[in-house]
Amino acid sequence: MRHEQIYSGYRVGRREGGPNCERFERQIERYYSGICRVFNSATSGLHAGLVAAGIRQADKVVVPAYTMSASASAILHAGATPTFWDIGEDYCLDWESLKVGGPIDCAAIVLVHLFGHHSSVPNWFPEGIPIIHDCAQSPSIRPNGRRRNDVWVYSLNQHKIITTGEGGYVLVWTKRLADALHAVRNHGECFTDDVLGWNYRMTEMQAELGIKEFGELDLRLHVRREWVDETLGELTDTEANWEVNCANRDWFVLPIRYRGDRDAFARRIGGRVGYHKPLYKLPYYAKRHPGLRLPKIEEIERNLVIIDPLI
Repeated sequence: MRHEQIYSGYRVGRREGGPNCERFERQIERYYSGICRVFNSATSGLHAGLVAAGIRQADKVVVPAYTMSASASAILHAGATPTFWDIGEDYCLDWESLKVGGPIDCAAIVLVHLFGHHSSVPNWFPEGIPIIHDCAQSPSIRPNGRRRNDVWVYSLNQHKIITTGEGGYVLVWTKRLADALHAVRNHGECFTDDVLGWNYRMTEMQAELGIKEFGELDLRLHVRREWVDETLGELTDTEANWEVNCANRDWFVLPIRYRGDRDAFARRIGGRVGYHKPLYKLPYYAKRHPGLRLPKIEEIERNLVIIDPLI
C-alpha cells in the first residue's frame, strides 16, 4: 500500500492548501492575473512578502509614516529596519522627496495605497528594488507585470470592502516568489529548506466565505464611488478641500482636508477627526526616532477629517 506523506494536515502534492483555498486562489487569479496565495491576515502577507522578496536582517526598508502599524511592524518581523518617509498630496509615499533625497539605498519599499488612493510607481524608480504594495484599503489595484520583483498584499479584515472576518491574499508574478510565499505560510515545510516558516494559512471556512465575498467586489466598489459623488455634492462648505477625481480610487474612506473648526465640521457631516497617529509618534518608535517630524504628515494631520462610508 502506498503511503502519502502528510505535512500540516494536507498532502504534500497540495501546494496551496485545502480545496476551498485553492478555489479561492484561482478565482482571485482570474480577476487580477498573476499568482495568488491566501493568508490568515494581510499582516502575515506583508511579512511573507518581505521574506519572499529577500529582505534580511539589517536591510533598510522605506515605509510612509502615515499608515496602520502593521505596515512597519512587518518590516521589523522580517529583521529589517523601517525608514519612515513623508507622504504626498495623495496621502501615499512622497516619490518626489525620495528622488530628491539622493541615491536609492534601501533594500525595498512598503508602498501603502492609503484610503483607497492608488500610488503610481514612477519610471525612474529602479525595477530591481522590490516594492511590497500594501493594498489593504485599495482592492481594485491590479499588479503591474512590468515590476516582476514586486509583491501585492490585500486585506480581508472585518472592516474592509470585502471580508472573511480576518484574512488576506498576496499576488506575485513569478513562481519563485509564489513558492517562497507558500514556504513562509506553511512552516517552511514545502519547496525549500532555507525558509523559516510560520503558520499563516487561511482556513477552509474563511476561503469558502471569501469566494462569495469576492464576487461582490466590483459592485461594492461601484456603490462606494456613487456614494462619494453624492456626498461631495452635498458638501457646500467652501473651506473644505477634497479629492474629487475618483476614477481610480476605491474610497475605503473619504478624507477631507478642512482648515477651520474640525470638530464642528466633523459633527455636522457625520465624520471623525483625524486618522491613526503618525508611526513615529507611537511609543515604540518615538523612543527610537526622537524628534522625528515629517512636514507633510504634520500638516495633513492638523487638517484631516474622515467620513466612513455607511454602506
